[in-house]
Amino acid sequence: MMTDTTRCLTSWTRLAIALIAVAGAGSPAQSQTDTAQRRDTAQKLPTTTIREATDNLPEPFLRRSRIKGAGRFLVAKDIERLNPSHTPQLLARVSGGDIRDIGGGNIAIVGSRGTRLTMSGSVPNQLCIVGLALNDIRLPDGYDLKAIKPEDIAGLEFYNGPSSIPPELGGNVQGDANCGLFVIWLKDFRRRPK
Repeated sequence: MMTDTTRCLTSWTRLAIALIAVAGAGSPAQSQTDTAQRRDTAQKLPTTTIREATDNLPEPFLRRSRIKGAGRFLVAKDIERLNPSHTPQLLARVSGGDIRDIGGGNIAIVGSRGTRLTMSGSVPNQLCIVGLALNDIRLPDGYDLKAIKPEDIAGLEFYNGPSSIPPELGGNVQGDANCGLFVIWLKDFRRRPK
């Protein structure tokens, strides 16, 4: 993924190369001599890698986000672009379906064709509960998602099925009724859920 910083550096690099080429234009013999002299006096600079700051993201989020195909990962900048008015709306946008409150604090994701996503596929009238975790701690039933403001979220993980949920979060556990899992990381991720 190319960031704005990388694009900017790439543009500046191209401009610098073009200016060097124009400044060095002269007779071919002079150009070859100048190039040989520059090669002799050139100083090798250390390689610098510019990466997006991840200081505000916890290690488990970063580690799991490096695993290809494991889940969907959003950082605060992605969440800001989605501009959700509340956290349930954010979860609906990330999952690609509607989030429905099915009572007891449980939510279900309803697909775009009106079927509910379930353990056995898209089966009408059969519910599958989507699990929730806050700062890597599974939440009990009845947790009020609207209590979490989207602007307080540093990162979000979404796993769309039981087999994609990492083992450390309870994935592939026999009898797990969850058909997916959202892991919400607060900007102050050391804070425990209430």
